[in-house]
Amino acid sequence: MKLTIYRLLSFLLAPIAVLFSISALLLIGTALSNPAMLFPLFLIICIAIYSFASLHFLIKGIDGSKYLGKSSKDWLKVNAYACIIFILIIISEFIVFIMHPEMLQQIIAQAKQSNSGLNLNEKEFHDFASKILYLLLAYALVLLTHVLMSFQYIRQYSYLFQNKSK
Repeated sequence: MKLTIYRLLSFLLAPIAVLFSISALLLIGTALSNPAMLFPLFLIICIAIYSFASLHFLIKGIDGSKYLGKSSKDWLKVNAYACIIFILIIISEFIVFIMHPEMLQQIIAQAKQSNSGLNLNEKEFHDFASKILYLLLAYALVLLTHVLMSFQYIRQYSYLFQNKSK
């Protein structure tokens, strides 16, 4: 049953990883001209790599019973740790915005002052931002569940990460 949940979550994360991959390619130029964007870009890339590596682990390793090698385990674990950092950031931002809604109002006011071309009034923009926050929280919780299950399956199927000769 748990493997079915893991499989479902893996295939749920895959299309989002494709979107993250595309957005990472589009943001590389922006991040190089604005160093503050490098860390978020790094996290986006790590999440995409983790999603693809875990799907590879599921399909080739668990389902296909093929040896993956030590590097696959390293890619999976390192990017899972980066995903945990992303998850912690998203959850902490959600908590801050829920506890201090005036901060979200300040961000909306700054966006309106910058005249970003959005023709939304403040209530619509606030509703949109709130929906995005809840969507990110849901994604972070799904990702957290998947990462924790991945660590469990990495331990359970540790023999898949060894050389064939052993």
